[in-house]
Amino acid sequence: MKIFLAIILTVSLAYSQSANGKSSGSIVSLSTTSKSPVLTQLNVDLNADGQAENLRGESIIVLSDNEVWVKNTELVSENGDEYMFGNKLKKNDINLIRQVSAEFGYILVYGEGNSEVLVYLAGVNGEKDSDAFSIEL
Repeated sequence: MKIFLAIILTVSLAYSQSANGKSSGSIVSLSTTSKSPVLTQLNVDLNADGQAENLRGESIIVLSDNEVWVKNTELVSENGDEYMFGNKLKKNDINLIRQVSAEFGYILVYGEGNSEVLVYLAGVNGEKDSDAFSIEL
């Protein structure tokens, strides 16, 4: 009888905590976003020419086969143009567009079979948070 009462009491407490929005700490939340570890350098073929470009900087996270999340990162193109993905998107130290500050970095989408790379402002969790801006490498 004591065991039966202990089981009822345990189940009741667990149910009441979950019903009131408080957990016992044993519940694990899972995320469906798959990201690579944070890198400081990555060689990837951004312009589909068969040669890998070098991204170097503070934070580089591979989101999928053709998407990379970068923050405070630079890229030097084949012709020597230097792109800086900092608070503002710059090419050879000149702002490319008028934009708000990119607090969480940029999402680069590439691999569409041409030399175009689509650039989006990144949200706090690495989601695309703006319209696309295209750069030619």
